Amino acid sequence: MALCPYSADELIDVQRVLEEIIAEAKHSSPGIDAEEIIERLFDLADHGERDPDKLRAAVLRLAA
Repeated sequence: MALCPYSADELIDVQRVLEEIIAEAKHSSPGIDAEEIIERLFDLADHGERDPDKLRAAVLRLAA
């Protein structure tokens, strides 16, 4: 039984996307905090979205 539903490569992608989103959100939506970004990102990923570009776009759209 796997404890983590993500592969190592997916986690690397998620980390990269997370860092990009946090950096961009600081400029476009200064009121949003990292915890909210993380929650939104993993909510989307937990529901099956794995494409880094789609994750980034969706989280930033929700942050706007």
